[in-house]
Amino acid sequence: MPNRYNFTRRNPKTRVVENTGYMEFRNAAGGSGIELYIYGDIVSSTWDAWSPEDTCPQDISDFMAQIDNNADMTIYINSGGGDVFAGIAIHSILKRHVGHKKGVVDGIAASIASVILMACDEIVMSSGAQIMIHKPSAMGWGNADDFAKLIDELDRCQQSIIDIYMGRVKDGVTEEEINQKVNAETWMTGEEAQEIFDITVEQRPAMAACVSWMLNAYKNTPQSIQTQSIEDVAAKNAAERDAAEEAAILEELDLYGI
Repeated sequence: MPNRYNFTRRNPKTRVVENTGYMEFRNAAGGSGIELYIYGDIVSSTWDAWSPEDTCPQDISDFMAQIDNNADMTIYINSGGGDVFAGIAIHSILKRHVGHKKGVVDGIAASIASVILMACDEIVMSSGAQIMIHKPSAMGWGNADDFAKLIDELDRCQQSIIDIYMGRVKDGVTEEEINQKVNAETWMTGEEAQEIFDITVEQRPAMAACVSWMLNAYKNTPQSIQTQSIEDVAAKNAAERDAAEEAAILEELDLYGI
């Protein structure tokens, strides 16, 4: 049975403690490791989360504190990306884990989610899954000096990302090649990514649907990528709850012969 680690926060208006999401870890086949799922967007804190699937560095830090540092892990990723610095922090947290880390792209590892993936010792992509790498971006406000500082910060951030990618490229792949692909916003299937990165492609269907605000913001998102809006997911969940409640009421009425 999976063990669930719940994340909560206190609503500042109502003072009520609310559930903000969860992560699950469980023994993998044969009881040899831990499974971690990173689905949804990458955010800086639980306060920035739009859905229970969103992940922040504190979530990962809390999760890692619950497991043996030597335990083998399989990390499943289906994320459209999100906050750059939060993603780099998650990469660093996972990188420090001593046990063997196998990263599996179930559907999408886009933007900063692809950086998180690089923390794994072994990377596997499902057939039909996608990786996307691109330039970091940010919103700014202020005068010319403020924007100059922001540009400098973004350049340093991109170099940090490039350095992380270079740690997982195949022999002969140059930093200039990776930089060009980052600048162009490059989407890659498993077979295409395999030409650049040290990864394996498994012939099993990808979970193509990804709940993400991020995918609508990218320039070159493939038409084959199916996305679901948060509203669509909420409506589906509400419909399922209504159907379950209706079924329960009908069952109760049947018990009384009504």
